[in-house]
Amino acid sequence: MLATCLVAPLVLAPVRAAQAQSASVPDPAAAALFQAGRDLLDRGNWKEGCAKFEASMILYPAASTLLNMARCYEHEGKLALAWSAYQRALVLNRETQGEERKRALEDVARKGLTKIEPRLPRIKIAVSGGAPPGLRITHNGKDVPVAMLGTILPVDPGPQSISADAPGYEPFTQTVEVAEGKVVDVAIALRTDEEAAGGRRIPIWAWAAGGAGVVLLAGAAAFRIDQAYVEGKQSGICGGDVTKHCPSQAVYDAADDNARKNRDNALFIGLGMGGVAALSAAVVGFVTAPKTGAPRTAKLTTWPWVGPDGAGAGIGGRF
Repeated sequence: MLATCLVAPLVLAPVRAAQAQSASVPDPAAAALFQAGRDLLDRGNWKEGCAKFEASMILYPAASTLLNMARCYEHEGKLALAWSAYQRALVLNRETQGEERKRALEDVARKGLTKIEPRLPRIKIAVSGGAPPGLRITHNGKDVPVAMLGTILPVDPGPQSISADAPGYEPFTQTVEVAEGKVVDVAIALRTDEEAAGGRRIPIWAWAAGGAGVVLLAGAAAFRIDQAYVEGKQSGICGGDVTKHCPSQAVYDAADDNARKNRDNALFIGLGMGGVAALSAAVVGFVTAPKTGAPRTAKLTTWPWVGPDGAGAGIGGRF
């Protein structure tokens, strides 16, 4: 309530004072909005009153209007915006007509700053190891110029989300809680894509071998399922013994299903072996991959093969 008492006697009639001492007459709509805002604040209606001041400020920027907006921000807990509004009011006040009025408004702004600054939360953003080319940093979704790194920035109390990304680096995101009167350091530690992968340079062939292994094992499983289907069909028809209890060929000819079953079994074994071999090669590639910056010492390649009577995989390399 102290801020209200300080500002009210100074800003009840800013337009009349300005008109009396300056040839630059404020927009009448701005004057009406300012007075409406004052009346609403006097009745305790902060939300609508502050909206009136914002509209008045757009039409006619004045230090007195901005001081009332600073009070609004402070009432809403937006301390950083209130601090900024008081600072800007000091600049706008240079254009205020009349030395007595100018001194009075400056006194209100400086008292507002003195009251807020001990409560003002701040953060300092820094990048460990320096800023890489193409670095983009955001604070609560808004871009932060790289030149502001290392600068203590005023913020509103509460959670602050910091994100950073750069070509060739893993995205960084951190949320910190900043309380009134506290300064929080946010150290952005960017890791290269290779470092994010465990500090090793995983060769492309290892990824390919792993993918091929998964595909081959999936194919083996599909043929095994088909084989089980044929076996179940024959068991139902032949009572469990295909060689002795099947009906005559005129009723059921088991030859086609036998061939299908044998083919499924061969492909299941071949593809399964190939899948295991490919995945084994992939594991070797991941485990033996050189660390970041180290020269490669080995190169392995793997390839699947499928023939008329089976399937498998080949592995080769150069050491």
